[in-house]
Amino acid sequence: MSAVISASDLDATSFGLEPCNGNEQDGALPDSVRVPESASGVLGSGMERLHHRVLSAAAAFVVPVVLTSCTGGEALKRFSFTAEAMDPQVAIVDLPRGGELSFWNSLDLGYVEGTSVAFKLSIQSPGEPQPTEVICDALEPSMTLMSKKVQVQGRIDEAWKLARMRCGYGPVSEAQQLQVTAVPVFSGPVEIRRLDLELKR
Repeated sequence: MSAVISASDLDATSFGLEPCNGNEQDGALPDSVRVPESASGVLGSGMERLHHRVLSAAAAFVVPVVLTSCTGGEALKRFSFTAEAMDPQVAIVDLPRGGELSFWNSLDLGYVEGTSVAFKLSIQSPGEPQPTEVICDALEPSMTLMSKKVQVQGRIDEAWKLARMRCGYGPVSEAQQLQVTAVPVFSGPVEIRRLDLELKR
């Protein structure tokens, strides 16, 4: 039996954050906070309380910034799939000139080792006779938030709150409205406790 757990709870001390691409210092507190001293040059009880308040305020500010910087841009649409509802789902989204789509997922699955889980997306832009097909591997994202994985004798239970997949669309040469059709694709049996796909720009 093996287990890899980044975070199992949703509290501030166990975010399980992996470094965001392009900035490995997200979440670091400043080391230059100046703390007033007493007349003797030693921190008094009042000064210690002030120091604690300064650090607490800094930490409270940093956590939302880290989460915002790690969870991508503007959310456009969320598709939710269940064992009873696996049919393709459709959304209409708008992209400005130069805009791009990124694809994220949130999942809680049980499957046998070697099983693949992917999202097949069909993106139809105006004036194009054929849609663009995009395949996103759901189990090999570039970044995850609040993840856990337990493997017992070839059986894997894996979950995360949010993950960015290694696929995208764009940038587009001009502003346009797109029709996006999404459906999950499995290579074997999968137990679905949660399986969401989110479009962001």
